[in-house]
Amino acid sequence: MKKGLIFIGVLVLICLAVNNIYAQESVIEYKQLIAKCSEAIKQAKSYNVKMEYNSSFTINSKENKGNFAELHIAFISPDRFKVEQIINEGSEENLWDGWILIGNDYYVLNPVSGWDWVKEGDDNRKVTCKNNSPEGIINQFEIAEKEYKRDSISPVAKDGIEYFVIKYSFGKESIDMESLPPELRDSKINGTHEIWINKNNYLPLKQSSEVSYYSNEQNKGTVSTNINYSSYDDAKIRIDAPSLGDKVF
Repeated sequence: MKKGLIFIGVLVLICLAVNNIYAQESVIEYKQLIAKCSEAIKQAKSYNVKMEYNSSFTINSKENKGNFAELHIAFISPDRFKVEQIINEGSEENLWDGWILIGNDYYVLNPVSGWDWVKEGDDNRKVTCKNNSPEGIINQFEIAEKEYKRDSISPVAKDGIEYFVIKYSFGKESIDMESLPPELRDSKINGTHEIWINKNNYLPLKQSSEVSYYSNEQNKGTVSTNINYSSYDDAKIRIDAPSLGDKVF
């Protein structure tokens, strides 16, 4: 009996040790993965980013039309950006915006007067560019790791290509509840976030997030964000200073 207890105790210690090793390997795996991803995207000469945002809420049983935004961003290393933005805040009309940032030179396309050089650039536009630079993308990944609960890192095959998929989940602790309408501030929050990284070259493929808000059947909503990265080192991507007054994007 005594030997049996000793044997069981040894097995428990072995299992705890193995679990601890696996936990350490998971942390190391993440750090190595992000380090390789960071190195890979910083070496990219160019790429495209497409972001889509959708939200829909029901407040006091009245469903709104939802908000929609779509951004197309072209980047050429080290500091050239060309951005096209379409926003609809539930109205019948889309709002369009386009700009180019080349180093410290900042241009905005006015639908009436054409391209114009702007001495002081809009901070929100500049932040958009900064967030989608190689450093900005890696910073987004690091924020997700800090703010959300990492559930897994798994290999996934898609269209014959293997990827590492980092999956996260989150709740109220990661949401600014005070920014929500009063009817939703006591909502149950279920959020998921994924990051896809190419297993061969370690370049990011996409990020996606989905958040559901549920207070009751009369007050609920969903928000989704999808960001895709493509056309790495594509020579067709060109960003030149526009001709002032020209109206072609």
